[in-house]
Amino acid sequence: MEANNTAFGQKIKRFRLINDIRQEDMAEKMGVSRATLINYEKGHTKINLDVLDRLKSAYPDFLLEQNKNEKPKIIEDNIIDFRLLFRVLGINKRYIILFTILCMILGLGSSFSVKKYYSAEISLYPAKNDNMQGLGQFQAIAMNLGMNSPKNAQNFNISDVVKSRLIAQKTINQVWKSSFGINVSLIDLWGLSESSWIGRFNSSITDSALINEKAIKKFNDHISVTEDRLTGLITINTVIEDPIIVASVANFVGEQVQNYIQKENSAQSTKEKLFISDRLDIVKSELEIAEHELKEFKERNRGYDESPELFMIFSRLFREVEAKKEVYLTLQQQLELARIEEVKQTPILHILDHAVQPTRKSSPNRLLFLITSAFIGIISSSVITLFKY
Repeated sequence: MEANNTAFGQKIKRFRLINDIRQEDMAEKMGVSRATLINYEKGHTKINLDVLDRLKSAYPDFLLEQNKNEKPKIIEDNIIDFRLLFRVLGINKRYIILFTILCMILGLGSSFSVKKYYSAEISLYPAKNDNMQGLGQFQAIAMNLGMNSPKNAQNFNISDVVKSRLIAQKTINQVWKSSFGINVSLIDLWGLSESSWIGRFNSSITDSALINEKAIKKFNDHISVTEDRLTGLITINTVIEDPIIVASVANFVGEQVQNYIQKENSAQSTKEKLFISDRLDIVKSELEIAEHELKEFKERNRGYDESPELFMIFSRLFREVEAKKEVYLTLQQQLELARIEEVKQTPILHILDHAVQPTRKSSPNRLLFLITSAFIGIISSSVITLFKY
C-alpha cells in the first residue's frame, strides 16, 4: 500500500514540475496545507477521495497522467495542443539547433561542389520603320512623282532566330578563348566529346552527329530571349561556365541575329528587283510589238477613221499600246524603288548594349543554399523530435 502511495505521489510531483506549478498554489487548490502536499508527494500520506476530486477538478490534465500512465497527446480529436507542441520542441531545442547547424554546414559545403555559372546579356533595339531614312531625298522625289514606296513587311520572331539551328551551329563551330588563356569549343568546354561508358559497347553512340545534337540542345538550354512588347527592347541572356566565353558568345549571337535579319531583308529586296527587272524586259518587248503593229496599221489604212470597222481595229490596237505603256511605267517606278531599297545599309536591329565579362558568378547562390538547408534542418529536426515524443 505504501508503494502505491509513493508511486501516486510521484505522479503528482511530476505533473506539478512539468507544468511549473508551485507547491503553495497546488496545495491551495487541493484544499490542503503545503506540508500535507509534501507528504502526498513523498508517499507518507494516502490521499483521500475528496482531495483527489479537487485535484482532478483544478487540473483536468492530471487525469491523463493518472490514466494508463500515458504522456499528454499533441493531437487529440483532430485538435492540436500548441502549448504542448512548443513545450516539447523547447525541451529539445538543443538537439534542434545542433541538427540545423549540421544541415547548414552540409548545405554550404555542397554548394562548393556545384559547378559555377556566369551570365552575360546583350540588348538589341529595333530600328524605326522610317521610309525616309537613309536615301530619304531620293524616296521623297519618287513619292512626289507618284511612286509609292514599298513598305517593309518583314517581321521576324527574334526568339526563334536566336534558338535556330543556324545560330546554334555557328556558335558551336566557333573556337573561344577561355579565362585560362586556352582556345576551346563549347563541345570541349561541356565535355561532350568524352566517351561515356555506353560508348564502350556501341561506338556509334559517341559519333560526331550525336555529339553535335547534344551540343545544340545544351546551347539552347543555356540561352534565353526576352522581348519588351511596349518598347521593343530585346535581351539575349547567355549562361556558361566561363566568364570570358559567356560574354563572347552573347556578343556573337547578337551580331549573328543582326546580320541574319539584315541579310534576309537585303535578299528580299534583291529578289524583288530581279523579278521587276525581268518583268520589265518582257513588258518592254510586248510594248514594242504593240507599237509596231499600230504603226503598220496606220500606214496601211490612211482613212481608218472613216470606216467603222477599221476604226474599231485601231481603237483595240491603241488601247493595247496604252495599257502596255502604263504597265511599263509602273514597273520602271517600282524598279527604281527596289534599287533604292537594295543599296540601303541601315540595320534592322541596333545593338544597344554589348555583353561584358561578368565579375561575379550567377550561380550557385550560397546564401540560398544556406537558408534552404537551415529551413530543412529546422523542419526535419522538429519532425524527428515530435515522432520520438
